[in-house]
Amino acid sequence: MKKIFTVIPLMALMVCPAYAQNDKASRPLLDRNELSIGGGLSLNSVSGPLDDEVGFQFFAAYDLDRVNLMQGVNTSVEFGYMDYGFSGRDTGGLWVTGLIDGAIQNNFGWLARLGLDLGDDSGLMVGAGLSFGINSRLDLRGEYVIRDEIDSLQLNLIYRL
Repeated sequence: MKKIFTVIPLMALMVCPAYAQNDKASRPLLDRNELSIGGGLSLNSVSGPLDDEVGFQFFAAYDLDRVNLMQGVNTSVEFGYMDYGFSGRDTGGLWVTGLIDGAIQNNFGWLARLGLDLGDDSGLMVGAGLSFGINSRLDLRGEYVIRDEIDSLQLNLIYRL
């Protein structure tokens, strides 16, 4: 729990200077056009006697278009809930990650994430994957995400509002 109270304020401090430099004072801090929602299925694996299980997740994302790490790289933050699907024990919880992504060619892209799993598998969460733009509002993502105990192969849809 101590990690949570350290990492979340640090993430906020990284984002705030970009918003403070905004010369358009009338622009709201949060813009609905930057919000996305998504969900999907995952194949989850844990070390030990348990077999792989299918789980699900749903999440919300906010594009940080004012934070430009480099040209062609987008930055966002995602908050979500995941159920790993293992029966007989509580295997789910909240997570928060920072995400960067960019284009490869045409509708194909790459993505990488770093954040915290705040649920049953509390700790660091790292992932990478590929995306396919179905249309201007809908993307399909395939990712591999590593946590302290559980690794996930995920297939998600994300819809930009």
